[in-house]
Amino acid sequence: MVRGASARPDVASGPAPVVLRVIDLADPRWDVAAEAGCLDDVERARAERGTAAVRRRRVLVRACLRRVLGDLLGTGPAGVPLRSDDGRPFLPGDPLRFSCSASEDLALVAVARRGLVGVDVQRHRPEEVRDAADEDWLAETERVRLRALRDEDRPEAVTRAWTQKEAVVKARGTGIRRSPVDLATPVADRGQVGGLHVSPVPVRPGYVASLATSVPLDPDVISPVALTPGGRR
Repeated sequence: MVRGASARPDVASGPAPVVLRVIDLADPRWDVAAEAGCLDDVERARAERGTAAVRRRRVLVRACLRRVLGDLLGTGPAGVPLRSDDGRPFLPGDPLRFSCSASEDLALVAVARRGLVGVDVQRHRPEEVRDAADEDWLAETERVRLRALRDEDRPEAVTRAWTQKEAVVKARGTGIRRSPVDLATPVADRGQVGGLHVSPVPVRPGYVASLATSVPLDPDVISPVALTPGGRR
């Protein structure tokens, strides 16, 4: 089981406006059955609807979310009063806002003490994004800015734009129910999208991640801490 980390000031009572955790879903030390023990019946039932890999990802991401929230609320993960609205988890009557994202074997959990928050991580494959200019989710201003980049920089910039859009709609709580072409990104690591501030989240090579918040953040606070089966590194 993941052990809590309430001794860390940024989790327990410190001033950090956003708590960020990164999870290596491929870590063989995870005991998925044990982690599932802190989920409620609805969460476990949802996790079961999928392949073994999907179940593993759903269990671990939700269990880790519960542990981060539990640290902040001063309770065990099973005691976190999560509810769901159209599939989106929330805490009734609590100002904490949170967001989760997973891509292949990497996941992120972001919790904001105030304001909106959304996070998104994507596995970056340059060969899959080279033709993104032909897709309908990029605004014309983004296409222009992308064309101005060096060829070698363009693929990651496209993936970055997608993560920023995803982070923004997660922060809004709307999800991507239509093409996000109206959400024009700055085609840069940070800036504003749809009235929210977007910032890069440092993750391991091969992935791109972005955070969306109501207020701009100091880059020094946007550094996820690893949440692992044996505690945090």
